[in-house]
Amino acid sequence: MTVSRYSRAAIALHWAIAALLAVQLGLGWRMVGLGSPGAMYAPFQLHKSIGISILVLSMARIAVRLLRPRPQSLGGPGGKLASVVHGGLYLFMIGGPLTGWALVSTAKLSFPTRLFGTVPWPHLPLAAGWHEPAERAHGLLGWMGAALIALHVAGALRHHLGGHSEPGFPAEPNVLARMIPAAGAARSGLAIGAAAAAVLAVAAVLPWLVYAKAGPPAAVASTAAAPAANLAAPEAPPATTVPAELEEAGAPVAGASALAEPEAASPRWSVLPGGKLGFRVMVNGEPVEGSFSGWNAEIALDPAKPEAGSIAVRIPLLSVATGDDTRDTMLKGADFFGGGPATAQFRSVSIKRRGAGQYAAAGTLSLNGVQRSLTLVFRLDVNGERAHAAGTAALDRTEFAVGKGEWAGTGQIAGKVDVTFAFDAKRRE
Repeated sequence: MTVSRYSRAAIALHWAIAALLAVQLGLGWRMVGLGSPGAMYAPFQLHKSIGISILVLSMARIAVRLLRPRPQSLGGPGGKLASVVHGGLYLFMIGGPLTGWALVSTAKLSFPTRLFGTVPWPHLPLAAGWHEPAERAHGLLGWMGAALIALHVAGALRHHLGGHSEPGFPAEPNVLARMIPAAGAARSGLAIGAAAAAVLAVAAVLPWLVYAKAGPPAAVASTAAAPAANLAAPEAPPATTVPAELEEAGAPVAGASALAEPEAASPRWSVLPGGKLGFRVMVNGEPVEGSFSGWNAEIALDPAKPEAGSIAVRIPLLSVATGDDTRDTMLKGADFFGGGPATAQFRSVSIKRRGAGQYAAAGTLSLNGVQRSLTLVFRLDVNGERAHAAGTAALDRTEFAVGKGEWAGTGQIAGKVDVTFAFDAKRRE
């Protein structure tokens, strides 16, 4: 059956995809100019969501094209060129989202994708080696798509205004009306087409109006100068490199007590299984949470006389887990926790009460062969022979050389890391 216009479903899908493509191209180019990965985070998440939407709608558009009747193809050389452009547009509409999906799936820093912040979307099961080819193809398809859209618009206008004089071209001159809703005469089709083109141009420019370029990132405060909860901490000693063999052996660090022997004058506590030591850091504007397992602590503390107590903690860094295998492998590598001593140690030098059940332990953290001051702020609830402790600390990873090479700066991974802990303990006999 021959028809003079595309079906309503085809028309709706055509213009929905056109609008999304206009926004998507503008969004992609805008992100490149934002400078800060933190500023790129929101548009990047939207870019992913729009890309998958385009992929789904394009597949629906192909199904409608195969199942519903459509106007006959244009004749002559112009018609053949139009067919080539249409084929290229479908390649762009499907290949662009697929290569973008591959990029996200093979990124070094892996994040879950939620379409428009709501619908979870899986990653493709691709090896990391696909990342660079996907990146090149994605960029090439972006420029190719922009050129094809320009050719498509120009060709439609050419055929509408004069293409019907070509040999083999249909006698009906109102070409634009085939894909424009409510377009009747040739003049109205041209007017509506011009208005639609103007709307698409505005859609392409919209990302520049919505997403402003970020200014220089604010400096991350040093934990030695501004510890958690604004607690006054002892002056930080200079950064000191600790020999790996001494660190692994648990040898005392200057200015700190030995791990295994806290103050005997205070009651000693054994940490019970089930405790958690975690962290939270912003990566490209998105929070990433992780934890360490297998850590242990020696605690001697009398809640009534905290000044006489001590806390010592050992943390096996290669036990880090964030819920993503690719990211965990990277964190265990030489750029993060795999390039220095495999164990971090915290030793308190003073513990003070800050209020009812509230305490602060100022001490020294040895991490990656670097020693810095750190303060733990925690709450302690004691019930007979049992106690529950929960608290926080804040540190700057760059002061401990956590993140080298391309990860040394704070553009992608923030310098500030929030540490949290919670555990139950039992008083020793």
